Amino acid sequence: MISKDFTPKVSVICPMYNVEKYVGECLDSLLIQTLQEIEVIVVDDCSTDNSAEVVKSYFEKFAGRLRLEQSEQNSGGCAVPRNIGLKFASGKYVLFLDTDDVLVNDALEKLYKVAEDFQADVVHCEKFYKSDIPELKGRIFQVASYQQGEFVTEPVLEAHDIAKKITDFHNLRYIWSAWTKLIRREFLTENQIKFPEILHIEDFIFAIYCLLCAERYVRVPNIINIYRYRPGSIAHTAVNIVDYATNWIRAMVDGFDSLDAFLSRLEFFQKNPDLKILTFDCLSQDVFAHLTQVYKKFSAGQLDELLRAEFAKSKNSAALTSFFFSMSILHSMQIGSYILEKQQATGSDKV
Repeated sequence: MISKDFTPKVSVICPMYNVEKYVGECLDSLLIQTLQEIEVIVVDDCSTDNSAEVVKSYFEKFAGRLRLEQSEQNSGGCAVPRNIGLKFASGKYVLFLDTDDVLVNDALEKLYKVAEDFQADVVHCEKFYKSDIPELKGRIFQVASYQQGEFVTEPVLEAHDIAKKITDFHNLRYIWSAWTKLIRREFLTENQIKFPEILHIEDFIFAIYCLLCAERYVRVPNIINIYRYRPGSIAHTAVNIVDYATNWIRAMVDGFDSLDAFLSRLEFFQKNPDLKILTFDCLSQDVFAHLTQVYKKFSAGQLDELLRAEFAKSKNSAALTSFFFSMSILHSMQIGSYILEKQQATGSDKV
């Protein structure tokens, strides 16, 4: 057994729901990490299969470095179990890992070294390995990223320029997934950062919080995570299109509330409300990208009804109103510019 005064360098937090076929591989990848001063906290979101029993079978192998916690009820997402995991974490740094994914064996050692060398708040990986099918053994994985633009070839400490960070985030210069980051735990506590407990985009909002608050944000070329494409996972489960649209609209409404409450605490956004609107636009674009997948399957009346019902539930309609009013003005200005350009091109006051 591990000694009572053991202090882990990294806490790995793993939300879990019905992954009995895959959680063993996830834990195996943590067992063979070249950095052994770690603890693993699995939080079961009320699985209905044998996932919890599989985790318990690993207790002896981890010799006191593995704990299993339980959410009170199924949340349907990753935010609640991740937040539970944070309450129990004791490592200097935390890393979030989905229980159907795996880490390469030197992932934690290399990220920890970078974090210590730079005294980083966040170490940010720009790429990951992706498997297009659930089976991982014997596979050659493709390198993937949700980020656009150039990638670093060595660790780079970014300037703490909030305006540039927001602009770059808007231009997809950051991968937002929670499992691509090693984060100093006390940094999260100091800035009161946790996952908004909503069904979708919790990673997206969490990434914005970390980006804006981290004075020492380090990009690295390391590829640490093997992302398993699993049709039965939360991200890929087929649902009724009405439920799908409703859930994404609700995520936008709740996301606006969460983002507005957090940003309103920061002096920078009190002085720069235009950039606050830009963060709202980041959020809305991600939601709209998902809604467009089912947009044509609804009539205008159906969409109007869905939007009205969910927007009415907003705890703070001011953020939504401010954003859509700003977008309306911008759209009007763009139309005005277009008309003016046409008039100038044709030499006429008619278009």
